[in-house]
Amino acid sequence: MAVKQDPMETIQVRVSPELARRLRPYQSELPRILEWGLCRLERETDAGPPTSTTREEILTVLRSTGILVELDPSIAARYRAGSDQRRCTPVQVQGKPLSEMIIEERNRRWNNSQ
Repeated sequence: MAVKQDPMETIQVRVSPELARRLRPYQSELPRILEWGLCRLERETDAGPPTSTTREEILTVLRSTGILVELDPSIAARYRAGSDQRRCTPVQVQGKPLSEMIIEERNRRWNNSQ
């Protein structure tokens, strides 16, 4: 009985704690991310100085890696407001914006977890 060997190789890369934190959610996708980055670097090196990346180029790359997928129209339709739905006037409140409160809470949790 022959044992099939894994054609992959393991390499070790030292990164900053911040980069490691950012990469953890994509751990299973790291080979594809590294390959994309290397291809991009090789292209830019051969073509001269880096050019600015357009939004469409970024979307194309994200679609090709499977990170970005098109939303099924039947699902999207559920989230669109119908003509029979009335619009509500935003409520004006005093105090700190909610986005700032969320950022503060995330920072507090981040600092407590370290």
